[in-house]
Amino acid sequence: MRKRLLISIVAMACGIGFVGSQLFAEPSKTEETSKTQSTADAKKAIDAKKKEAKKASDDKYKFKPSFITVKDHRKLSVKEWTDPEVCAQCHPRQYDGWKGSMHSVAFTDPVFQALWAIGEKATKGKVRNHCAGCHSPIGTATNSIKFNPDDGLHGSFSAPGVAAKGVSCDVCHTISGSNVKDTDVLEHGNSSFEMDPGPVKRATLKDAKSPFHETEYSEHHASSKFCGNCHNIFHPLNNFPVERTYDEWKYSIYAQNDIQCMDCHMVSVETAIRVADELKRPGDLKNAQVGGFAGIGGPFRKVVHDHAFVGGNAVITGVLYGKESKNKAAAIKRLQNVASLNVSVNTTKDSLHRVKVRVNNDRAGHHLPTSLTEVRQLWLEVIVTNDKGVELMRSGTMKKDRSLPKDTVIFNAQAVDKDGKHTELPWEITRFTTVNTIPPKGHKDSSYFFNIPKDSTSITIVSKLHYRSFSQHLADFLLGEGKVEIPSVEMENEKVTYPVKDGHVVVKDKPADDHH
Repeated sequence: MRKRLLISIVAMACGIGFVGSQLFAEPSKTEETSKTQSTADAKKAIDAKKKEAKKASDDKYKFKPSFITVKDHRKLSVKEWTDPEVCAQCHPRQYDGWKGSMHSVAFTDPVFQALWAIGEKATKGKVRNHCAGCHSPIGTATNSIKFNPDDGLHGSFSAPGVAAKGVSCDVCHTISGSNVKDTDVLEHGNSSFEMDPGPVKRATLKDAKSPFHETEYSEHHASSKFCGNCHNIFHPLNNFPVERTYDEWKYSIYAQNDIQCMDCHMVSVETAIRVADELKRPGDLKNAQVGGFAGIGGPFRKVVHDHAFVGGNAVITGVLYGKESKNKAAAIKRLQNVASLNVSVNTTKDSLHRVKVRVNNDRAGHHLPTSLTEVRQLWLEVIVTNDKGVELMRSGTMKKDRSLPKDTVIFNAQAVDKDGKHTELPWEITRFTTVNTIPPKGHKDSSYFFNIPKDSTSITIVSKLHYRSFSQHLADFLLGEGKVEIPSVEMENEKVTYPVKDGHVVVKDKPADDHH
């Protein structure tokens, strides 16, 4: 036994294998060649499988980088979708809400058109279907969108008939499935749906009947997952999540209480306020008055959804439909009822004081702001004066050129390109360097410091929360300098006066708790 062990040790030292009682030399060149060949064959097999999978994907997804598919892969024409004006004959309430909504102008939105045109030229067409998939699904599925490079400042896109009407009635009501399992990130987004235009219209009513078209119940239409097909956008090349509205909702307290996107965005602002405050769906609210008729001649329903899809954009519908835009007015009302402010002052031993302003996201089921957070501007304006009218501190007041001072507290995200340079162009984004958005039912605190003159008897703090969808600078770049003045909405205004004694604020109320 000792002799065999000694032989094993010697064999190992000499680089010789030992199996049982037989010694063998290292593999021959023939054996090594065979192993190398086997490895090469395996690699070829893997590459072949990848090519096969890519071909299958290309055969299924003909409108990349969007994830739109057509049922049975049939070739479609624009005429296969019903015009919204036809739908209006039996569904006037829904049509009235949709017309003038952001969905109705998803394709014609001048800001989107300009940004899209710049992206078309910068990427040599690589982002065309990435953008069109959600802004004109019909134009994408029919390959009917045309780029006009010499039109206007940057170029423009055109589409025939109903394809130019954005996200119209028949776009949503003929979607027959989701392609979430095939997206690059295995998540809803980038127009991850199957289209099936024709006589069958799909929605959330199980007993719907129509003399004009066939009906079909769709569980998908009753879920936020349906909205997530377009309200989650990840970069088509690096998969970075550029827009995460659906994901923000998915991990929120609203989702935990089964409150879906449509429970806030397909009801009146007053109902949406109650949904957020009570964390109940519209049909579960007492005396909510959300019932009605889904169609002419149909039965009374407990809940009928409006189709205005009101969010926070008070610019585009106002520009395209004028001051009388119902959607613009509703957007402003929604913005002015979504957040609140808490103001507190911390005293010190010397004349330096700190004012803390807390911004609460009370009623948005996603982050505040959301969507293209790298261009959104939600900011605080804080002004402190004493009883003599002396200004002790100012931050966030818009300049004459409608830009914001550098020290302004802005709730948004900062994006950079592959070289680490700041960018507001979605196709250039590789990452966010900072994210300062406010989650649902969450808050963010900001601090400001100032000195109080000894002759002061009181101080007044005015805090305002402002919002605009994008900056004046970006609007000038996209539309031409001075073409459109981007309005800001004053969402909240809090004014507090404190007495001062011996150069110090007399605080009667307890400062805002850090765990509010």
